[in-house]
Amino acid sequence: MVEPRQVHWVAVKHVLRYLRGTLDFGRRYVRARGVELLGYTNFDWVGSVVDIMSTSRCCFSLGSAMISWFSRKQQPMALNSAEAKYMVECVSSCKM
Repeated sequence: MVEPRQVHWVAVKHVLRYLRGTLDFGRRYVRARGVELLGYTNFDWVGSVVDIMSTSRCCFSLGSAMISWFSRKQQPMALNSAEAKYMVECVSSCKM
């Protein structure tokens, strides 16, 4: 803000063009009678060939709104798919 340069003006114009092109984008949340907390988990056992680690994924929604999500590699290596699923359930319950 003290010494704006040409590169800053180019960046501002880029942001304004992006906003003008995405005015119709959005997310619609509807009011429902019963608000439920739902959680979904997923994993892939030894899904990465490079480091042989499992990937955990989880998302939580409250009514029609997504309130929390994550996707990360599990640090300890699971010995089987049942253990990997158990680890994902433990991590996701701690995050909520």
